Amino acid sequence: MSERVQLHEYEVISIKPLIVKINLKDENVTLMVYLIPNVVFTENDKVVSVVSNSLLTVLSDKPKMGELCSPQKMMTHTAIIPELKIISEGGTEIRVNEKKVVIKAKIMNINIYPDLRDNFGNPCVNITWIQLMNVE
Repeated sequence: MSERVQLHEYEVISIKPLIVKINLKDENVTLMVYLIPNVVFTENDKVVSVVSNSLLTVLSDKPKMGELCSPQKMMTHTAIIPELKIISEGGTEIRVNEKKVVIKAKIMNINIYPDLRDNFGNPCVNITWIQLMNVE
């Protein structure tokens, strides 16, 4: 008889960011994506899913003030699709039932709005990503 999918307790072992470098024409931008686990689902003592949130940090070597970011403004401004240099794939390691589970973010698309800025003077960034999971 199979068990139903259940929520399961887990322990966070480490959180390392995915680090990406981007060169715009007059500034260098570093992106860091952290995956924070929220919920782990198991079935018959096997991990079937990890639900996570992402935290994005944007750092520019030349921050400058400009029009503030907002979803409405992103719709009316032109994005740049930059070339990426992945510095570190990062990953979040958790322990579930004495098994090591690693989740990683894989970037599918990045849009940068250099004319829009956050409160710290960094360019606005929109990332599309998927989560990969490995259970050992």
